[in-house]
Amino acid sequence: MVSILLTVLKMIGITILIILGLILFILLLALFVPVRYRGNGSYQNGFTAKLRASWLLHMISIRGVYQNEQPFCVNLKIFGITIYDNLRADSKKAKHKKAKSTKNKTESAGEIQAASLENHSSEDMFSKDDSLGEAQSEDLCKDTPTGTRKPAANDLPDESVNDRNKKLGIVQKIKNILTKFVNFFKNIKFTFHKVCDTIMKIKDNINYYLKVLQSDSTKRALSLCQKQFMYILRKILPQKYRVNLHLGFDDPAVMGEVLAVWGMLYPLHQGNIDIQPEFEQTVMEGNFSFQGHVSAFVFVRAACILFFDKDIKRLFKHLRRSET
Repeated sequence: MVSILLTVLKMIGITILIILGLILFILLLALFVPVRYRGNGSYQNGFTAKLRASWLLHMISIRGVYQNEQPFCVNLKIFGITIYDNLRADSKKAKHKKAKSTKNKTESAGEIQAASLENHSSEDMFSKDDSLGEAQSEDLCKDTPTGTRKPAANDLPDESVNDRNKKLGIVQKIKNILTKFVNFFKNIKFTFHKVCDTIMKIKDNINYYLKVLQSDSTKRALSLCQKQFMYILRKILPQKYRVNLHLGFDDPAVMGEVLAVWGMLYPLHQGNIDIQPEFEQTVMEGNFSFQGHVSAFVFVRAACILFFDKDIKRLFKHLRRSET
């Protein structure tokens, strides 16, 4: 019995270890296997460009193509099977919209016909009702005699009551005008105090933020953020690139200035940007290509450094205090 329990526990432990090992393996793959990308393009009587990115020996790949003002094509493949293609999706949507429009047209035509039939029937009914109503009104007019109205007893108002009401109305109007005038000045005073309070709050906030920005911990935090941003930028940018340009201007002086700037920037591009000049005609042609790779570990590393830094935590505390 004990041996059976031990074997069961052994099998459970082995399965748990295998599952943990697989999870760890997948995490390591996601962190350290880079996403490789490449692209090329040209400009000659139109712009064309091709971009492609893949991960884990092209197990997941995405491709984008743009050619001469045509719609941008995006194609996603997993294990060589097309999962998403925007051109196919757009064509399916267009077909679905056409089918809906035809259905709506047929339904609207049927509704219009039914409404026209109902209008004709309602017009006939209304004509009958109007004729009956006119006949009844004529009969009533014939039956009712024309008599004289008796004057009421309270038709003549008292003059004294009217004078009192007028005086009370004038006094009430004067009181309303005075109360409005007083309330107007009170509102002006209230708004003035409110504006002064907001100005003082803004001034205090500006002084607080200036103190926070001028502190040494904030300077260290900002410098660390700048370093991590530059580190991520270096890892994202393509490691290899090549640009070939065929440029020309009618004015040779402009072409000379362009070549001067190109020569000054030689330490940055190190000959990867090549220019073929033309001094007598306007020309703009060229092609480019680049490739590089980036892994998720770059972003995770930068995020961990920023998350566990004491200066950044202190900066967030100061900002939260200012918000409260």
